[in-house]
Amino acid sequence: MGQERSEAIVVRGVDFSETSRIVTFLTPARGKLACMAQGVRRAKSPMAGALDTFNRLEIVYYWKDGRSVQKLAEAALQHSYPGIKSDLNKSMFAAFPLEFAYKVAQENEPSHELFAALAEGLADMESWTGPARTHAAWQTMRLLAVAGFEPDLSCAQSFEIPVRAGTLDVLRELAALSDTCPVRIDQPEAFESLARYTVRHVDSEFRSLRVIAQMFSK
Repeated sequence: MGQERSEAIVVRGVDFSETSRIVTFLTPARGKLACMAQGVRRAKSPMAGALDTFNRLEIVYYWKDGRSVQKLAEAALQHSYPGIKSDLNKSMFAAFPLEFAYKVAQENEPSHELFAALAEGLADMESWTGPARTHAAWQTMRLLAVAGFEPDLSCAQSFEIPVRAGTLDVLRELAALSDTCPVRIDQPEAFESLARYTVRHVDSEFRSLRVIAQMFSK
């Protein structure tokens, strides 16, 4: 069993006992990494505030081959993205690309590009002043490309339900190489088309999409 250090983004957390929690990270070298955070649910735990979903950290853990859940030793907070967490729309829509990264990342498999795309997307969204839905669509487009699920934008038939020409143009603009989201108007159809496409190609339901649907059906 050896000690390793890594950058990490918290993509999921599940309570394990009254005092401990299993936290899943996205890491550049190990991909999806589940760790047991012992004692983290105690009030005086030094890691208690660091392991919130979305947080970007530097972690130290004990790696053992063949073990599905590793042992977390340290977690130092690098960025908590308060600009996302304090904004209901941002936190709600940012949960979709975060969940996508969780679902497509493989355990113990390098995920450098996926990690970089997620980290850059979260950092850009924090200062974003446009609609959160459009930014989430841009983030998702980047993550789809990195994960090998990039849609064919040459025709509307690539999507489960063919999209309008105007929406396809927006999707092409979102897919263009850029360091920040290039579209600053709300694009519900673009997001919904990408969401349907993602669910079909990943072959999995998304809790984040259910929450978004419930919020906007009220």
